[in-house]
Amino acid sequence: MNRAAPFTFDDSLWPLLGVRLTGELSRQEFEAYLDRSTQYLQRGEQHVCIFDLSALWLLSSEQRQRHALWLEKNAALMRQTLLGLAYVITSPTVVLTMSVIFHFRPPPVPYTLVTRLDSARAWAAWHLDEAGLRAQAERVRSQLYEGTFVGTGSGCGPAQLPGPC
Repeated sequence: MNRAAPFTFDDSLWPLLGVRLTGELSRQEFEAYLDRSTQYLQRGEQHVCIFDLSALWLLSSEQRQRHALWLEKNAALMRQTLLGLAYVITSPTVVLTMSVIFHFRPPPVPYTLVTRLDSARAWAAWHLDEAGLRAQAERVRSQLYEGTFVGTGSGCGPAQLPGPC
């Protein structure tokens, strides 16, 4: 039995990037996720990112350490390209974990932790607007209550995520 992909990236509303992590990621899957994240940063284009972590299990301590190293290595590139990060988190355990991590090592860009995807989209649209990307912000606002993750793709699975499943 094949399981669903543990992460998806949706750039259909670029410069809004949606990333959804689900379940438990293997070491190889986590490295692939980091590699793909790096590729988006290396585009050198300003963007906002929404991370939907509502279906993510906690990362292993090894993955948390690897992620901290990745953040250190990519902090300058993040400051150059990322306008902000919005995290959609519904698990109190994950909220607590992220809050503790961010207390000691905050992201190098503005961020928010929210429980609803529409709140994350509204926050992202505001940051796009502030950066002078008004047309893109309006496009994101027009999709605020659509059933897809960040874009208008046909979707797959219970969350109707566009892109590869």
